Amino acid sequence: MTGQSSATGETGESGSGLFVVGGVVKSIVSSTDRQIVQDYLSSLLQVQNLVVLIGSGASMHLGSPAVRNLSNVKVGELILASGGDVTATDGALLALLNPLDQGDLEKLLNGLQLAESFADQAGLELVTFGAVGEARSFPTSDIQSLRAKINSALAFACKLPGPDSTLEDPLEAHRRFLSRLVRSRRSNLPRPKVFTTNYDLVVEKSLDELGFPYIDGFSGTVNRKLNLAYYGLDFHRVETTSQQVVARADNAIYFHKIHGSLNWRSRVAQDVATGIETLEVYQVDEASTTKGSVLIYPTTAKEGDTLSYPYSDLMRLLGEAVQQSDTAIITLGYGYWDAHINRILLGALGMNPGINVLVTDPFAVMDADTVRVATERPDIVGMRLAEAGLSLKATPVASLAVGSDSRIAVLTGRAGEFTEVAKLMPDPSIGSSMSTPAGIVQLIESLGLEPKLSGAPGAIPETERV
Repeated sequence: MTGQSSATGETGESGSGLFVVGGVVKSIVSSTDRQIVQDYLSSLLQVQNLVVLIGSGASMHLGSPAVRNLSNVKVGELILASGGDVTATDGALLALLNPLDQGDLEKLLNGLQLAESFADQAGLELVTFGAVGEARSFPTSDIQSLRAKINSALAFACKLPGPDSTLEDPLEAHRRFLSRLVRSRRSNLPRPKVFTTNYDLVVEKSLDELGFPYIDGFSGTVNRKLNLAYYGLDFHRVETTSQQVVARADNAIYFHKIHGSLNWRSRVAQDVATGIETLEVYQVDEASTTKGSVLIYPTTAKEGDTLSYPYSDLMRLLGEAVQQSDTAIITLGYGYWDAHINRILLGALGMNPGINVLVTDPFAVMDADTVRVATERPDIVGMRLAEAGLSLKATPVASLAVGSDSRIAVLTGRAGEFTEVAKLMPDPSIGSSMSTPAGIVQLIESLGLEPKLSGAPGAIPETERV
């Protein structure tokens, strides 16, 4: 699981935060004042092409594992929780690779992978770490063992909800978000395309609980095999006797797991028709062994991993989705740390004028104390975030928040947590104040934007304006 947003668990008023558009603070979001950001969300849901990208921050409330700022003890605890063991040799390796005791799983796995690759290339049985006088040599088998343990621990920790979850209804937020996502859109619009970097099965379980159909690129029922041609299919209701199409089925989405999944496995199989060997990806029970898992683990090699099947095809689908005109991208819990995904998203901003991006993240722009200070300043509304005298973090999301591109909006503070964003989504059961084209145009004008581009939320053709 990659694409992690900033850590949660910080204090602050429930639902409080800042809504920033083009680097300017447009609204202080509180439990009683949410109308501007809710109306903005309503307008995004009515664009022609809706793309949602879900990162691991959207699963933090379910026990999703942190991958940054980990102590060696915490790494050991992850391994033990998955049923592995931590030997004295493992501890020594971790101490050498993580001397400051503030480890990043991506860097740890990358260091182990590089050491293993170097030993294999040079034909070495031992790899030496450490400075002169403090160096220590390790057999390559020990390096391989620790790397495998961390990979297994990471996969195990992504089996959500976690065993320590105390939530009475852990999938409530995901069900609410997905339900409002599809039910709030006009029926004549294309289906939403949901992408995720997460390995967990939270979205699939939530859709199953809702009874919503979804196309995930797999064919078959008993033997589920990845067949990306299935993304060209759709669901329609038919009259049972005549088999004539009545209407397009409601509440369906397209779902893409661009970094793999806990229940994906790979194998080389023979094509039934030709007998030629092919690489197949198929689904298994979530509880099965992780051996043969189809996952992109968080290392610096992951960009290269995306060039192989099936990731290259899934990334291509993401690239095609964000290049269409009149597009909105909503990113949830994605921290913009993955260069291969950023290249696609930022490239779309450069090439596609008809695009708008909403970034939601609780504490990637500033910490909880700074958010609290900001939300207690009424004068901050209308001010450029970069000039507000606040202590901002050196993160990709913070860079997006202070940028001047009016097509980029950032929702930060507690209001940016996935559970809060789900509550901010328009509820079709109680109607929406932004259901008319005139209302959408009014929203854009209130944000100080010019709805000239086809992709701007609420940009309505002249023939449709009222």
